[in-house]
Amino acid sequence: MRDLITSIDSTRLGFFRSILEEEGIACFIRNETTAQLTNIFIGPLQPTLCLVEDADFERASALLVPHQSEEVCTAEEWLCPACKESNPASFEVCWKCQTAKNE
Repeated sequence: MRDLITSIDSTRLGFFRSILEEEGIACFIRNETTAQLTNIFIGPLQPTLCLVEDADFERASALLVPHQSEEVCTAEEWLCPACKESNPASFEVCWKCQTAKNE
């Protein structure tokens, strides 16, 4: 399993999921129904579009490029301010420690 895109916009993730499913790429949205919940200790549970097979990452990313804004498509990867892990530009929180991206 590999995270592809994390976003507070679950509608956008649902659209992306439908594109990938039409192309036969197995995927799901983690935290789809819990996005509005907030816990003092762990913060908001952000919806994340996940791929079942890691090997589908490059193909899935390429399929979604035409449906993303220029800002998302041209942005570079970012380093997490907490754990220094590299994250794809589309991620709004670190995949490893869930720290929010600095703007």
